[in-house]
Amino acid sequence: MKYFRRKNLSLTLSALTLLLVGACTDWGRMDPPAGNQVYPKLQKIAAYAFDQKTDLDTFRLAAYPDGAMPELVEDKDHGSVLHLNGGYIQINNPLNSVKVQNGVSLTFWYKQAVPEADADQDLQGAIFSFQSEDGSQRMFFTANGWLSYKGTDGTYDYNDPSSVKTGMITPGEWHYVAMSVTNTGMFVYVDGMRKIDKTETGFDCSKIVQFMASVPEMYIGYGSGSPTQEIWMDDLTIYRNQITSKEIAVPGTGGGEEETNPYIIVGNKDMTTPWWTAFSDLVTMTGNQTMHFGFYNHTNQVANWDNWVLVVTNGKKFGDAGYAEYCVLRSDAFGWGDANYNGANITHNYNWDTFKADMDGAYVDLTIKRTDNRIDITAIITTKAGGTYRMTFFYEGSLVGTIGAFLTCEGSYLEIDPATVYVGNSYTPGSYVVGPTDLSAGWWSFFSNFTKITGNTPYPFAYTFINNTSGAANWDNWVLVCTNGKDRGEDGYAEYFVMRADAFGWGDANYKGANISHSFDWTTFTKQMKGATCMIILTRDGNRVDMTAKVTTATGVKLGDYTFFYEGISTTDIGFFFTVEQASLDMRTVAYYPFLILQK
Repeated sequence: MKYFRRKNLSLTLSALTLLLVGACTDWGRMDPPAGNQVYPKLQKIAAYAFDQKTDLDTFRLAAYPDGAMPELVEDKDHGSVLHLNGGYIQINNPLNSVKVQNGVSLTFWYKQAVPEADADQDLQGAIFSFQSEDGSQRMFFTANGWLSYKGTDGTYDYNDPSSVKTGMITPGEWHYVAMSVTNTGMFVYVDGMRKIDKTETGFDCSKIVQFMASVPEMYIGYGSGSPTQEIWMDDLTIYRNQITSKEIAVPGTGGGEEETNPYIIVGNKDMTTPWWTAFSDLVTMTGNQTMHFGFYNHTNQVANWDNWVLVVTNGKKFGDAGYAEYCVLRSDAFGWGDANYNGANITHNYNWDTFKADMDGAYVDLTIKRTDNRIDITAIITTKAGGTYRMTFFYEGSLVGTIGAFLTCEGSYLEIDPATVYVGNSYTPGSYVVGPTDLSAGWWSFFSNFTKITGNTPYPFAYTFINNTSGAANWDNWVLVCTNGKDRGEDGYAEYFVMRADAFGWGDANYKGANISHSFDWTTFTKQMKGATCMIILTRDGNRVDMTAKVTTATGVKLGDYTFFYEGISTTDIGFFFTVEQASLDMRTVAYYPFLILQK
């Protein structure tokens, strides 16, 4: 039931800045299949500043029984903000006049009141919702990251607080929330740090996306069936399609911009993390592959176990139906698991006299390698003082095809570097080299292994390697080839594009050199590429492939990103390989990087 206490409606539009695209006769329709697809373009549709010039009478204002009407108040950090204390507002949905393709996105500043001593945090009241005119169909989102959908085409719930509590919002503090509901799930960042990255396989989430873009009503502070408790909101912005790192970055409150935290945080920074309350995203791998995490460990130093914990599962996320654990390995060389777990399989060289202090601020290089029915785990721990610990463990048992792993902690928190989290194949130095090490490779004479990708990339796919070059010319470096899914020598082999390290390329009729962007300094380029660490990141979405090349010189200088995109993929499969000229590539990884978010 809806409870409205209406105020007079004004015809002015000063309450919001509304940026609308042109009318479209096929509103709400999905793009055609790959080959004819229009690549989704991010566009700001509406922005609500809630400043003193805003006339709330342009919204429909309402209150729950015994609640207060919405108001604007002055906040010491944000100036004029929206304050809801038992009230809510209704907005004409700005998305229902535009076409969305791969998602709907929102960014906003948000604060919850601290609950009273005998009350729980409000995890059920809606921050926002989208609804049909009669309210029979709806989706809403709460401070728990609870996304709930009820439509004529099905129902969906994720992060229902009755079964899981994410802890992603701390009451009493302002938080910057950036989120996208996508055709395949949802991702949410809080204060620039990833909190949710859900890829859904059991429900077609494009139904939710199209629902959000077609229903007439949007609400703030209403829609879950449970009254929303006291909140404040500022600078709500609504986008069509998926936001990028630019929108995810935390904006400054004084007109500038704050630097985005490059790490994913697991746990409370004040070291108060209780047991089994903070988790990284689940990472999965199928078959014999390697999984890797790199992170900094911070601890209260109270007990040996107040550090990181690794959980290896049957590919299910905690809370999912059928979830089971193969093993749980604590940082202090202790663990448990199913009937096949054997603690005698742990080895370590810890110094228990200094262990607690050593673990504070230590960097952990964690590798999980699967070989058939065996899992080998190796943790290389480097202390702030430069000391090194090594802990290993192996598990042998009957493993399902896809296994998963995630990190948790207690009395501590973790800073995970997204660029270190991968699933695929890794190589020790010198074990996989493309081209002769004497740098004598002639053009089109040495090639890397071929990689085939079917359909869209679920996560960014990347190659990392050390680039060795003669330095004779700018083009004497790596060369990437993208094909129609066929390898050299196969019938029907064709190339979509070829990209050189020096921001030059060619391809078929759809290739456009204007799609290249870089900031290389050609006076120093050949020197910088000698011994440089390169990460070539690739994503596919429909008929488009994006490439981002990240280069760090041998002296540790990061060059600006070199990017390229190609539109014109017409095959289900695409393929990649490298070649070289007067260069060699010492490969390190060929893998998916599930924690990377790239800006297009």
